[in-house]
Amino acid sequence: MRGNRQEGEFELVLDRWASAVPKADVSAETRTRIRNALSASLVPVKPIPSVNGLALILFLVFAIVAGVLITIGDKADVHFLTGSQLLAIAAILVAGGVLFSIVLAWRMVPGSRRWFSTPAALLLWMIGVAGGFVLLFPWRSSIGFVAEGWPCARMELMIAIPSAALFWLIARQGALFRDAALGATVVGLACSLALLVVQFPCRFPNMPHLLVWHGLVAAALISLGALIGSLRHPREHDERD
Repeated sequence: MRGNRQEGEFELVLDRWASAVPKADVSAETRTRIRNALSASLVPVKPIPSVNGLALILFLVFAIVAGVLITIGDKADVHFLTGSQLLAIAAILVAGGVLFSIVLAWRMVPGSRRWFSTPAALLLWMIGVAGGFVLLFPWRSSIGFVAEGWPCARMELMIAIPSAALFWLIARQGALFRDAALGATVVGLACSLALLVVQFPCRFPNMPHLLVWHGLVAAALISLGALIGSLRHPREHDERD
């Protein structure tokens, strides 16, 4: 009913436009063809929720997936972390989830008012995560640095890649403009989730391990996401060329 009413209103606007240009050197037949062509080009669109609603949806997905993975995961090694370390690093990573949810919601709604740029959000996130690792955890070197770190990196990859795919599917419900910042935002949200989950079973809560096998892996994934986002689809090349 609503669609029919809007279509009728559009027809009325076209009729008014056609009758408002009697002095133009355009025949009635031409005006009719233009009107019919414009009417035929109209297709129904799915309404996009508000930015706040989209950000809430993204963060709820973030929280639910993280909660499920943490619940079903191995928590036998949580005692390696002190209560203050656990709360502080969890707060940083959850804040990262909120930050990237907001930025991605802005990207989904064209013309949204943005309080800061995507590069600024990425820089803030990296400073927060790296600063948390440096300030909260001790410096301890280990002979088995690679052997200890690879399982955490592998687990992070196993969580971040499917999570990025999930967030991408959600983001596609909006009106996106693909670029490097979009890819970095989607993967940044996924990496915040992965780091939060990986932190609980990690048996080596020392600063070098966390910076390299947690933080550096996340930075590499975000860089890869930015690279993938910068690659335009062949159809986009055709439309712009």
